[in-house]
Amino acid sequence: MHKLKESISKRMSEYRYLHTLSVARECERLAEIFGIDGKLLITSAYLHDITKEMTVDEQTELCRSMGEKLDEYAILSPKTLHSYSAPALIKRDYPEFADPEVLSTVRCHTTGKENMTLPEKLLYLADYIEPTRRFEECKKLREFFYSDLSDPRKRLDSTIFLSLKYTLYDLLAKGEFIHPETVKAYNSLCKIGVL
Repeated sequence: MHKLKESISKRMSEYRYLHTLSVARECERLAEIFGIDGKLLITSAYLHDITKEMTVDEQTELCRSMGEKLDEYAILSPKTLHSYSAPALIKRDYPEFADPEVLSTVRCHTTGKENMTLPEKLLYLADYIEPTRRFEECKKLREFFYSDLSDPRKRLDSTIFLSLKYTLYDLLAKGEFIHPETVKAYNSLCKIGVL
């Protein structure tokens, strides 16, 4: 992991790197809580924002060159574009980490998706609640999640549901495009009655 950390530190600003380290630490903590081997999850955390600071054109070209399909939603929702381009960069520059679980976990860390796996949920949550996040919603959700871990899986689903709700409210208030994967993620949690 040391070589990976060193490599990614050269690809991003100090701000983005500190966020990435914080997400990785959060993933370590969550892996412990959920009793899973966190190696692939932590790898995903280190790589999740690897293309976040690239321009839209650079990310689009990267996806094109690696055969990564960009649907219209990625273009309509540029804040989610790095979740498409990061897997492409991982395949190109970090093939030793291009495990299907890593690629899938990185791919949905921003939008969520229907029926997320446990690692996908954990990276999504870690990215939202890691301690350097100062938004009020992030602080509230961090407190909410850690306030009762008597049933961690139920609490995880409830916290993700609330985060999706906050995201939807925010995007609606700003009149911005809502990525369909976010709606699907929200609806899939509604179906199982998380709250």
